[in-house]
Amino acid sequence: MTPLKLFIISSLILTVIALVVVYGAIQYASSVHPATMTVVPYVDVEGVNVTGEGLIIKLVVVNSTGNLTVTGGYAEIIGTGQSSPLRVVGPLTLEGTYILLPQYVSMSTIGIRGLVSGTFYGDPMYIGFYLVAPIHVVINVGVGDVTYSNCLLNLTLTYSTPIPILINGAANVTLVDDSESQFVFFMIGNLPLHVLLMPGVNATSIMINAEELPNVHVFQCSLVSGHTYTLYLPITVTYIYPTTNVTAQLTLYRVFTIGG
Repeated sequence: MTPLKLFIISSLILTVIALVVVYGAIQYASSVHPATMTVVPYVDVEGVNVTGEGLIIKLVVVNSTGNLTVTGGYAEIIGTGQSSPLRVVGPLTLEGTYILLPQYVSMSTIGIRGLVSGTFYGDPMYIGFYLVAPIHVVINVGVGDVTYSNCLLNLTLTYSTPIPILINGAANVTLVDDSESQFVFFMIGNLPLHVLLMPGVNATSIMINAEELPNVHVFQCSLVSGHTYTLYLPITVTYIYPTTNVTAQLTLYRVFTIGG
């Protein structure tokens, strides 16, 4: 074999080997997804609520791509010294709860900083954050248990509030027998009350003697087993904030079935 033919054959073999190596590299690269982020995830505030249970913040990881999982973290409330671990409440949502401080109900915004931990394609991941968010005061008042016997109405008010609430009175209280479409009793006018609800999550009882009130029309003094009833309870309340008081009207109601 001449040197020229040997050179040509060797060149062809090397070219084929090079093409095979390049093709294999391209195929391998197309099948590998490196653990890099095309969009950087960050933490945002979903809500900050002041409730009877305390200050509750909810955070969410935004722009999450790939195999990203959150596992926890912590958040500190700026200027208060309060810090709390974050618990996972959704795939990318975390929540922290803090002891209720008096200043929370008078603040319009709050500063939050901390760290969210998790994994990205199995490797440890941490996202730091410093956020400012508006505060929402959340107050809930509702009617719990209701009993009515010998014309005596006993009801339980359940509540969750971060501030004191004064119940000043009730107006036009009505109890209806839905099964018979008729009144049990109804009141025309106002019923003075003075019930103070202190901050927290609790319950209090109110008793109304229908027979002793001149502006109440009574049709029945007891309830029938198996019947469904609706109690309407419009009340006037005063929310006692640190710097001001706000008076408002609330209409509470409760649907219940005797023996049900």
